[in-house]
Amino acid sequence: MNLPWVDGERALVAGCGGGFDVICALPVALHLKRQGKSVHLASYSFSELREVEGAEKRSSRLFRVHADCQPPSNGYCPELWLCRWWRQTFHEELSVWCYRRVGVAPLAEIFADLASELRLDSIVVVDGGVDGLFLGNEHELGTPETDTASLLAAYQQTSLRRICAFTAFGTEGTKYEVRHADALQRMAELIGQGHGLGVSALLPQSQEGRWFKECLEFIHGNLGEQWHSHMAGSIAAAMQGRFGEQILSERCQDAPIWVSPLTLLYWFFDLPGLAEQRPYLKEALATDSVGQLHEIIQSYRQQTELIPPRNIPI
Repeated sequence: MNLPWVDGERALVAGCGGGFDVICALPVALHLKRQGKSVHLASYSFSELREVEGAEKRSSRLFRVHADCQPPSNGYCPELWLCRWWRQTFHEELSVWCYRRVGVAPLAEIFADLASELRLDSIVVVDGGVDGLFLGNEHELGTPETDTASLLAAYQQTSLRRICAFTAFGTEGTKYEVRHADALQRMAELIGQGHGLGVSALLPQSQEGRWFKECLEFIHGNLGEQWHSHMAGSIAAAMQGRFGEQILSERCQDAPIWVSPLTLLYWFFDLPGLAEQRPYLKEALATDSVGQLHEIIQSYRQQTELIPPRNIPI
């Protein structure tokens, strides 16, 4: 990877939405670590954070998960196993700052507090998927609420360099019927407006690629198969050279995940340039919960003409 646009020496790398997005973001964090930067990780978590034994409750909505924590009763906490892999690999401690079900306003406060405490220079928000790109009038949105919360909360950190990235392209079409022509159109518009920053591929021979594979195997090995990640798993499958519909776990027997070399790409954009085009931006910034954000997005969709489904020749 090559990320020359990440300024300063202290960065927060945040998974956009869903517990494994922080794992998809790991190659970015590892690259910055190799560059000698101080890197911190955050996750819009799907874990039962109040049940994670040993997690430090920093506020009603923010938890610090670390390697000495114990998983919740259902066993799901990829952030915990990420911390344990980090300790085992680098012989140093890592915390993942976790939050869930928050809207834009409280998450913006969380990011502001972390920026002050950690003396951050930049924030990189990484989406495992492409639905975070969408304005809301696309044929199918996937699950954009948590992604939108993270992106718009980061947008409000005006003292920081703000960057967003999208990876695992092509994997959402089977389950969510996301039209990837819509994603490519949004990318094309952002690039044409000068908001594109670059593209990087996570190759298996790279150090970041090797670490990513080792980390994902470690996490999957400590979780039941019902918790295996399709997004992170699709990136690992693409690094193995797999192509086409893939059954990555028991959960996708009926809806195989589409994998290709495009799955390996990380597309980077200037985050303010993306955020300011949200047609419901003002209303979204005031949301307290992800449910409120869902209502705003759906209300916009009901009032606008949606893009018809389009097939593309790839």
